[in-house]
Amino acid sequence: MHSTEAIAAFFNKGGRVVRLQDSIPVTAPEVIEYLLASGIRANFSPRHSRLYLCNRKLVTLSKLVEIANGHRRAQQLPPFVARV
Repeated sequence: MHSTEAIAAFFNKGGRVVRLQDSIPVTAPEVIEYLLASGIRANFSPRHSRLYLCNRKLVTLSKLVEIANGHRRAQQLPPFVARV
């Protein structure tokens, strides 16, 4: 099957193309602020310079962004991406 036939078959079966939302670059303080506003306890770790506390667990910035993006998906908001 050629690509044009495959695309036509996709649309004929009800397929649709959805544009991906652009991500929003954020810093650690911005993610923490968002999580706090969403009712999730998050803060900088007092003992570890590159780790954060989220619901009493030590996590990385990547994990904080993942948690925030789970909430953003539920609200149909564009995802965050960590700005380093």
